[in-house]
Amino acid sequence: MKKLLAVLMIAMVAIGFLTAGGATESTAKTTIDFPTKPVELIVGFAAGGGTHIAAELLSPEATEFLGKPLQITTKPGAGGAIGATYVADSKPDGYTLLYATMSLPISLYMDSVDFKKDDFVGIACASNVAPVLAVRADAPYNNAAELIAWTKAHPGQFSWSHPGVGSTLHVLGADMMFRMGIIDTIKEVPFSGTGEGTAAVLGGHVNSVVGFPTSFMDQVAAGKMKILGVSSPQRIAEFPNVPTFLEQGYKAVLTSTRGVFAPADTPKEVLDILDKAFEKIINSESYKQRGTAIGEPPMYANARDFNQMYQDQCNMIEELLITLGLI
Repeated sequence: MKKLLAVLMIAMVAIGFLTAGGATESTAKTTIDFPTKPVELIVGFAAGGGTHIAAELLSPEATEFLGKPLQITTKPGAGGAIGATYVADSKPDGYTLLYATMSLPISLYMDSVDFKKDDFVGIACASNVAPVLAVRADAPYNNAAELIAWTKAHPGQFSWSHPGVGSTLHVLGADMMFRMGIIDTIKEVPFSGTGEGTAAVLGGHVNSVVGFPTSFMDQVAAGKMKILGVSSPQRIAEFPNVPTFLEQGYKAVLTSTRGVFAPADTPKEVLDILDKAFEKIINSESYKQRGTAIGEPPMYANARDFNQMYQDQCNMIEELLITLGLI
């Protein structure tokens, strides 16, 4: 009997060991081995531009926190739509991602594109940039109220520039003018970029230009330009003494969020890995320092929150474009 019990106990231990081993093996099989190669981050704008530079901020810590390099690739054209289409059509395996700004929801409604709102899912918000309205330093107005009064006294003479119809800055600028109640009494002058618009203002050919803060910091410091207002709920670090439009009584508070997207059918396990990696990258001290230095203030939001921000922004942008008469 003792021998029989001993044999049974040995058998039970063996079975338990095999069962545990089988469970371990089964668990291992369900673990996603990602990434096993570099991850490509597509930017829909030209190399050297603001969006490309902002995307490059994410790459230095990628190997440390993601485990593989983050390769930044530009596919410019059609206001970012070419890059977005490329990602929407790519294999949803986490290896092809999109870095996009507010241009993504804008292109959904202003352009004829080959992708839909639900073709993308947000992974992480990386930064948030507020646009400003800049004029020559000797302009006869110093704030929104003075500008409005001047345009009423000089109907049809005020002009504002932006880097192209349908661009993010075009929509942000149109919102400023709409909130001030002057959009129907002023002239709109599109250029190929903020640099050209700035040169036109300095040359006296255009009255104002809408752009992001870093485009004007040198000119303001040199006493050649001044900022009339900031489209943001709060003042910005680049121009701490300039009041927001909201402070001045006008509800222009739109900013340009920038972040990382994946094709909608990307597996949740992969999205979770990417979510955690980008959280560490964006919240790292080195990323904050680099972003702040070039006017890309970090603003992290995780996959769930950023995806909701994206969905809400799409709805808001559609309504705004209708209100502004742009669609």
